[in-house]
Amino acid sequence: MLPGTPHSKNTLPSVSMYKVMFVCMGNVCRSPLAQVLMEYYCEKMELRDRIEAESSGVNVFSEGQRACMVMREAAAEKGISFDHYSRRFISADLTLYDLILAMDEETMRRLKGFAQNGELQGKIRFFRDFDPVQDGSNEVPDPWGAFPADSKTVFTMIERTIKPLVDTILK
Repeated sequence: MLPGTPHSKNTLPSVSMYKVMFVCMGNVCRSPLAQVLMEYYCEKMELRDRIEAESSGVNVFSEGQRACMVMREAAAEKGISFDHYSRRFISADLTLYDLILAMDEETMRRLKGFAQNGELQGKIRFFRDFDPVQDGSNEVPDPWGAFPADSKTVFTMIERTIKPLVDTILK
C-alpha cells in the first residue's frame, strides 16, 4: 500500500512537488531516457513545478558514465537532446522520492532489498504498471549493446508510458 492512500494501480499519493525516480541496472539506457522524456513532457505541459524526475541504477559500474549513444540518437530523432551521466541508487533515495519505478524484475528485486519496511516498499513499482500496452511483462527490455531498431522499440515503450504515468500522478 502506498503511504496515505488506498493501493490501486491508478492511485498515487498527492504532494505539491511529486518526485519520481526511474531505476534500471546501469543508468545509461532506460532510466535516463525515461527521465528525459518525463522532463520533456512536463515542460511541454507546464508541469515542471509539480513533477520532478531523476534516474539512477542499481548496478552502476562506474558513476559518471555517459548515457548510451543509441538512446541519445533515438531521442535526437524525435528532436530531444540530452546529456546524462550515470549515478547509483542509494538507500536515501527511498525517502527522497515519492515514486521509484523499476525497469525490470532484477532491478525490482534489488530495490526491494533497499527498502526495510512496507511503507518504503510501497513506493516501488514497475514502470510498466503505467504502460497502456500490456503484454504480460513487467520488463522494459535492456537495449545495452542492442541494434538501433531495438533501442527504438524501447524508446516507443517508454514514450507511450510517460503520459499515463503523469496522468496518474496528477489524479
